[in-house]
Amino acid sequence: MLPSPADSGEDRPSGPGRPSTDGFLAAPVAEAFATAPQARVQPSVRSGGCFARPLPLDGSCAGAARHLFREAVAGMGMPGDLVHDGITMASELAANTMHSQGNVEFGAGRQRPVTGFPEIWLYLRGSGARCELVCKVFDSQQGWKTGQIPDPGAHKLDSTDGRGLQVVNGLSAGQWGYHPTRSRLGSWKVPGKVVWFSLRLPPACDSTRSHRPLVASWEAINELEAMLTERGIGGRLVRVDEPETGMSVLSVTRDLTVWVQGEYVSWKRADGSYRRRPITDLVDVTEEIVCSHEELEPRSVSWI
Repeated sequence: MLPSPADSGEDRPSGPGRPSTDGFLAAPVAEAFATAPQARVQPSVRSGGCFARPLPLDGSCAGAARHLFREAVAGMGMPGDLVHDGITMASELAANTMHSQGNVEFGAGRQRPVTGFPEIWLYLRGSGARCELVCKVFDSQQGWKTGQIPDPGAHKLDSTDGRGLQVVNGLSAGQWGYHPTRSRLGSWKVPGKVVWFSLRLPPACDSTRSHRPLVASWEAINELEAMLTERGIGGRLVRVDEPETGMSVLSVTRDLTVWVQGEYVSWKRADGSYRRRPITDLVDVTEEIVCSHEELEPRSVSWI
């Protein structure tokens, strides 16, 4: 299952016969991931884009997540203790992916993962006093290894050391969760799930004042359509524009329709309720719509 025997990580000591401390990107792991197709170029996290990177399939995944979290938030002006908490939680979620590699697809010789590998995503949602950093770790296992939804109050959890989600629950003050979705990277966008946490950014943080700018509704619908197509659900999209009302309607499936008008995006969720979000949160809006799409799709794995 694992494409490489590499066991390096940024917190492991170096020495004879052991990779250096930045060896989580050492070949052949880095070589495999470096060739993985990337998503459409996005602005930085600070400017409202989504930072998406692959994670290794071996024991270096936690160290890689720590390194990538630091890279994503560099220059955002986050307090050091908040960065430390985020690094710790990202590491715990990445370690969980060691249990969720059943749907990884490899290339010739089974040396290069081409899709279904774990991924880490970071982006902003909200603005001003309600601005928060969201970190999500994707894996291609649609359910849970134990067959049950994790309980952070339990003694044993679905994590490498048995306490991962307890740590996330505590450091995030309960601001974490999970949902079905699709990958962002890889040769095709495989269904799976993410486990996520969010961190409220203090008002003094630069990122609360430099979020995604407001765009016209027609620009928002163009970008939303492109984002959904990137996630592998563009083949059935049907779009209707109504210039006289300034509204655009995007039919994703028979049971999932999205409306864009003015400064807001609206859609009906799988449970029948409606959501309305500002177009400045288009990254998170797209993720919610992908989640609704996956909940409506017939799957062999139950989420409840």
